[in-house]
Amino acid sequence: MIPLISTLCQGPLGVGQLPRLWWKVLLHHHGLIDEEYPAFTRVLDLHVVQTLRLDEEKTLAYLRRESPDYLTFEAWVLEESGGNLHRPTIERWNHALEGRTHLAPAKFAEVYPDIGFDEGATIASAVLLNCLQDWQLFHRNYLSRPDRLRRPVVPLISSIDRGPLGVCQLPRTWLKVSLDVLGVLHPDYPACGGGLDARVLAALGVDRDRAVGFIREQRPHYLAFETWIRDETGGGPDPAAVEAFNHALLTREHGPEKCSGIMRTLGIDRPWTGGVLLNHLEDWKLAHQMLPASA
Repeated sequence: MIPLISTLCQGPLGVGQLPRLWWKVLLHHHGLIDEEYPAFTRVLDLHVVQTLRLDEEKTLAYLRRESPDYLTFEAWVLEESGGNLHRPTIERWNHALEGRTHLAPAKFAEVYPDIGFDEGATIASAVLLNCLQDWQLFHRNYLSRPDRLRRPVVPLISSIDRGPLGVCQLPRTWLKVSLDVLGVLHPDYPACGGGLDARVLAALGVDRDRAVGFIREQRPHYLAFETWIRDETGGGPDPAAVEAFNHALLTREHGPEKCSGIMRTLGIDRPWTGGVLLNHLEDWKLAHQMLPASA
């Protein structure tokens, strides 16, 4: 499986890369991660462990032994840190992740072919390139080979993730519809519901039925879907509309009923109301429940 949780995703502790590290190690432990992906890299995974002043071997041993859900892992991280994380260090780490770029020619030689870029491409953002690589490999290895998807799939692309067009939610909507076409979208998720899926397409001025129909009929990879969006919007969506939608998505709060439902799924009671955070935690809880009972 491709670890679709992106580098910028955060849990309640507010630490980028930590959820992706957790998910990669668990997928590897259960024999589910694709061979292109190491369980633990000596770059971002090692750096986030060092940022939190955790012991590398102890952290990996805990994850492999307990296979915890994400909130349980964060509780362990907090306990290992003595209950006190150094927020300025974490803020510097998150800032570095957001602005990170790939510079080495060898990295471009690895990533560009997976994405389908030629040598003339100029994108260097590590966040964007890593997301595109994940999405393109997921399309190649799974959406184009439905025999490999035999169980319901939780759509782990986050609403905060964006492609070259810079539109939040759009990659997630593409993934949900693509999974639904194959009949493997987790039953707790609508393919293209009336919430963020409908809102993002409305913000772009794209007809919802046409967008869903294009994905169902063509089964495109993500960049092909963005190309279609560009064509539908006469060369690209209005930047002001994109900025307004992204801001609304990133700052939205869930109402009491929605919060209560997610808390029931999580099995906890916390005063969290942020839409991005709660949707992350719900996704990760449901994905964790889909792991095999034992490795």
